[in-house]
Amino acid sequence: MILAHSIIGITLGNYFGYFGFILLGSILPDIDHLFVILKNRIFSWRKIIDSMRFENRYKISYKTKYVHSLFGAVIISTPVLFFDFTGGLYFFTGYSLHLIIDWVDIDNKQYLYPFKITFQGVLPISSKTEIVFTLALFVLMVLSFYR
Repeated sequence: MILAHSIIGITLGNYFGYFGFILLGSILPDIDHLFVILKNRIFSWRKIIDSMRFENRYKISYKTKYVHSLFGAVIISTPVLFFDFTGGLYFFTGYSLHLIIDWVDIDNKQYLYPFKITFQGVLPISSKTEIVFTLALFVLMVLSFYR
């Protein structure tokens, strides 16, 4: 749902203002994907997409406990709050929405890190349901430009 995160950030930014804060908060948690790609030396687009869809087969997790958790949301949002308090709240909101959207993905996540409680959704990555959901979000995003 990488595309869905940016679509939601753009849509909410259009409705509520603080566009950059919401958008950055909604996509920044996926920075850990770059770390996983580099650490595991996955350098072809085909292999990146395949490894994201079938993490168990590759024995990796793209959603690290440090970034894809409430702990990560608080730690990363705190400096933004000091820079611009209201913007930081919108950033945290975008970040939290990212975590909520990722909840339905079938891979394991540790949202309550440092507690070792694991959450797992039911929706396979790049499934038809996910694609339809993303298309519906895209329609809402386009409509947000005409409000």
